[in-house]
Amino acid sequence: MLRSLLLLVLLISGCATQAPWEKTDPQRQAEAYANLGMGYLREEEYTRSLRNFNRALEVRPEHEKALHGMALALQAQAENQLAENYFKKVLQVNPRNTAARNNYAAFLFEQNRYDEARIQLQRASEDIFYSDRALIFENLGYVALEQNDPEAAKVFFKRCLTLDARAVNAHRELLRLYLPDDPQKASNHWQFLQEADIQDKDSLTLGLELAKITGNQQEQERLQQLLANH
Repeated sequence: MLRSLLLLVLLISGCATQAPWEKTDPQRQAEAYANLGMGYLREEEYTRSLRNFNRALEVRPEHEKALHGMALALQAQAENQLAENYFKKVLQVNPRNTAARNNYAAFLFEQNRYDEARIQLQRASEDIFYSDRALIFENLGYVALEQNDPEAAKVFFKRCLTLDARAVNAHRELLRLYLPDDPQKASNHWQFLQEADIQDKDSLTLGLELAKITGNQQEQERLQQLLANH
């Protein structure tokens, strides 16, 4: 099953006006345009976002946020070659831009270029100070699954949980991975999902499979009823 990697959210809001200093200070002017671009990007107004990113780059050709934003906006419009060019540009300007590297990996994943995506994510995972590092390992787990490497996927999802013990996706995928051969470990992850009141269809289906394996008839009936309500 093809999955979509999770993008690292850019917590930048747009602003409709410019302060006076933004018109005279090139760096702040570029930043203002880039912020506008990010605001439009979040609203899925891609043409407006691209215009503002381009204005930022006219002022500061190596402005990281604008380069990254161009890549994301072009990706959203399926301009894949142009998007990749901008992902590469922002990483040339700053190889330590972990958010851009993760999002480039997500782009590569969408193109079924799993080996390249894994390389980018492994580099991103080396940033021990990055606040969303758990997400990097979660994404590595999904890439490993697409590469038919379940043992590596287990390692990556467990690393994710080391950094964020409440990462629902990692618990769900470990439940799935342990179900055939290790019901006890699978049960640990199912217990978390129950305690967190996770009741999406995928999780409930996995829980039902676990109940069948362990012979828990009462749990089977409960989960069948919940699934019937979906």
